[in-house]
Amino acid sequence: MSDLTTEHVTALAAALGLPVTLEDAVEVTHRLNALLEALAPLADLPLETVEPVPGPIDAPASSAPAETGERWPTAERS
Repeated sequence: MSDLTTEHVTALAAALGLPVTLEDAVEVTHRLNALLEALAPLADLPLETVEPVPGPIDAPASSAPAETGERWPTAERS
């Protein structure tokens, strides 16, 4: 996969309605390319040998504290 260009990132931002300056587009381009490079080895994992595992049936679609109004549990210190 080839690297994203600043023009790609600017077009993606425009498609999402996000205002982006050229300076920000350069930084975002660098960061996205670094992320894609870091994730690339995952494509080589032998997933055809892994059995799928179902999730809990009663779990909410999202359980992130920011979306539920809750706080992450913290360990009590003694």
